[in-house]
Amino acid sequence: MKKIVFSIVLCVGFFISVFQANGQANFNVHALEDFKKSLESLITGDYDSAILHSSNVIRREPTSSVAYTVRARAYFEKGDMLHTIEDCTQAISHDRNNVSAYSIRAHAYAKNGNMNRAVADWKAVLRISPENENAQHNIELAGRVQ
Repeated sequence: MKKIVFSIVLCVGFFISVFQANGQANFNVHALEDFKKSLESLITGDYDSAILHSSNVIRREPTSSVAYTVRARAYFEKGDMLHTIEDCTQAISHDRNNVSAYSIRAHAYAKNGNMNRAVADWKAVLRISPENENAQHNIELAGRVQ
């Protein structure tokens, strides 16, 4: 039960930061329904459904940084770092201030052993959000690993 509550709190915080970063809450009605389903699926750990519904949003709203970020998070949770990096890169191309996309991509790079790129993304997070303690902490950890 604690794990579920923690996951929900983590996801809510993640999505609040995404929406605050780019304000992309203006989906058409069908895309909005799929977006809600993608969030529900991500929260419950049904990552394949989260990917499916996020992909539906992207088909309808191809410049939605938020949809790419949600799908990237689902790929990350499945352990698919290649698709995580690709989707985060797409999200960032549509919104250069998407802190969540930079952070997720940094973690994916780190999992793939590319600490230089991970640190570069965490530094991008700090340029956008200087008070982000997680990014600073991850940069310090990466320095100890290298």
